[in-house]
Amino acid sequence: MILAMLRNTIFLVLGIMLGVRVTDFVGYLKLWRDNDLRASEKAALLKYPVASEEHLAFWLTREVRILCLVLTMPSSHSTKAARVNRTWGARCNKLIFMSTKADPHLNILKMNMSESRQNLYAKVRTGMAHVHKHYLNEYDWFLKADDDTYIVMENLRLFLYPYDPESSVYFGCRFKSGFSHGYMSGGGGYVLSRDALRRLNLFALNSTTTCKLNGDAEDLQIGHCLQDVGVIAGDTRDFQGHHRFLPVSPFNVIPFIAIGSWTDGYFFHKPNRSDCCSPSAISFHYVRDIEFEFFEFFLYYLRVFGLHRPQRALPSRLGFRQMNERLQHWAHQVSDNKG
Repeated sequence: MILAMLRNTIFLVLGIMLGVRVTDFVGYLKLWRDNDLRASEKAALLKYPVASEEHLAFWLTREVRILCLVLTMPSSHSTKAARVNRTWGARCNKLIFMSTKADPHLNILKMNMSESRQNLYAKVRTGMAHVHKHYLNEYDWFLKADDDTYIVMENLRLFLYPYDPESSVYFGCRFKSGFSHGYMSGGGGYVLSRDALRRLNLFALNSTTTCKLNGDAEDLQIGHCLQDVGVIAGDTRDFQGHHRFLPVSPFNVIPFIAIGSWTDGYFFHKPNRSDCCSPSAISFHYVRDIEFEFFEFFLYYLRVFGLHRPQRALPSRLGFRQMNERLQHWAHQVSDNKG
């Protein structure tokens, strides 16, 4: 009798212990399933977002971190530089002006050299060395522009999103040159990946043979330096062949890019002259003071009642193999502009 009671008690305790363990296991499975579901929902949100484009653009400010370096001079601090600082520059993750004089109203990297066109290359070299030393791992992409450049930062982030910042690539308005890859227009703005900035500073700027300090144009010389250290010049045109980076103001190319412009002999890729620009345009150059205000009003404030724009999803990010294939394709492109 006593043995039977003891056996029943043991079985009861074992049953309770087993029940607790099964309950814990079921709870673990439920937690794992819920976490997996949340991860799947997050992935689905990024691929097929139900959030508005406004929310996605805000999310991209943290996902695609861009440091902006802008060339300016003391005489332009209160005019051109101030407008950049107040408009598109405020949408950079970090904004630094390159000038030869400090200014309490601007975040300036002061250069110890004279202001002249011959020193633009030296100023950019100094700026690139500074951000490489202090900010390389804090940002993904590094944009160089002039104080009369206007950048649509949201479109730039959307364009860069698929690409790995650890790939050796840079983007801009590609011009022809005496070397195979060409170079990116300095005024139209160009953006270096983290690895491109790393290679430029570790291998090119430290070399007395690869990347000499001379009187050549800033954008031409930087392009030459980057090609010499294996950085690929990327293609920024859209699917219709329209340029996203433009070395001129839109007022110079509306309603279409005219034949006989100074740009005819510069474009690496023959421009699509059917209309002005890509609907996902990123940059314009030679933007006058009042035109900054036009851009701000028409891009960020004007709303057209009844105008329907379909919701867009973010593009897929490229894997290692896809990115490498894209780089190889760009590396073997040849200019089709015989102008």
